[in-house]
Amino acid sequence: MFGRTERLFSRGQRALARRDFAGAERLLREVLTVAPGYAHVHLYLAHALAEQERLTEAEAELSVAAKMLPAAFVFPLHHGIIALDAGDLPHARAAIVAARRLAPDNLLVGGYLELATWMEEGGPPTERLARAVRDLPESFGARALLRLAETTLPTRGGRAAVSLLEPPLEANGLPLSLWLGGLRHRDRFGYAERLLARARFDEAVCYVACQPSLMADSRAPGLLERARRGALRSLDDALVGCAPARRSTLLLHRYEVENELGDQDAVARTLTEWRDAYTAAGAPAKQRPMAAAVIRRLAALEVERGRYELALELCAASRAARPERETAGVEALARLGLGQRRAARHAFEDFLENALFPLDIRLREGVTGSPA
Repeated sequence: MFGRTERLFSRGQRALARRDFAGAERLLREVLTVAPGYAHVHLYLAHALAEQERLTEAEAELSVAAKMLPAAFVFPLHHGIIALDAGDLPHARAAIVAARRLAPDNLLVGGYLELATWMEEGGPPTERLARAVRDLPESFGARALLRLAETTLPTRGGRAAVSLLEPPLEANGLPLSLWLGGLRHRDRFGYAERLLARARFDEAVCYVACQPSLMADSRAPGLLERARRGALRSLDDALVGCAPARRSTLLLHRYEVENELGDQDAVARTLTEWRDAYTAAGAPAKQRPMAAAVIRRLAALEVERGRYELALELCAASRAARPERETAGVEALARLGLGQRRAARHAFEDFLENALFPLDIRLREGVTGSPA
């Protein structure tokens, strides 16, 4: 293929990549009028049709391509992918098994076979699948994350589904002042109690929460509760009559403490108060990154409450403040909650695009929620 035909094909591929499926179909059909024997054009056309829910036509295009190149594994593989997206699991598995016979060592085929088996048989994802997502394209990772989310959302609720989007927690080192202070006291819980007595609430939380040995102690939850409640009282006092710039910082600090306490209603009130202040100040440009994060967190709270339409509205508002890939993850959960599975997959693709997201760790945690 040369000249105009090649350019049309490239334009069709680009239209498919930006999800202009009708435009991609038009361009690819135009290619086929002058190069009907090019099997891979039929493959791309099949995906454009499938994304428009025209599955019978998509399967017909793949059948034409497979007859042209019967020894090529890509056509039965993509037949399986299209069936997988449509929820036709037996058909998907049979097509991917056929691709496996043609390419027994291909990583992509092996990965999709693991995914199809998991979707069909249930249970937790396999270690082989967790390893596969590290090496396979983001479109594959999006399908695996979609399956994990649609397994989690109805069984463990919105909060557990939102947690899938968060990177695993990492232990933070103690600030030098707390580390040195702890050295002077053999009873480390006694030192934390002294911090509380001196109204150094945030430092007490940091000192206990950053040390796994202390967190394993039965006294830790009670001490952290008292420290965080004390921090909230201090913040409420500081918020009275403070300057607007200082108020913004204090509200974000209060949100952090309320979030650690698990008080989601308080979190929503505090973040809404921050957003109202941001809007009243004329949405200053320097605060837009923070505004995007705040509104996205409000959207995640609505996902946790099962209010998916409102979550989508908030995702749009977050994106208007500043487009960020994390917003696409929350949008994906909201669309999944509304039964928009195909749109949810697209949003998960945007969430994973060029991101160092540890999806393999999330898959190892599986549907049990236990740390990997």
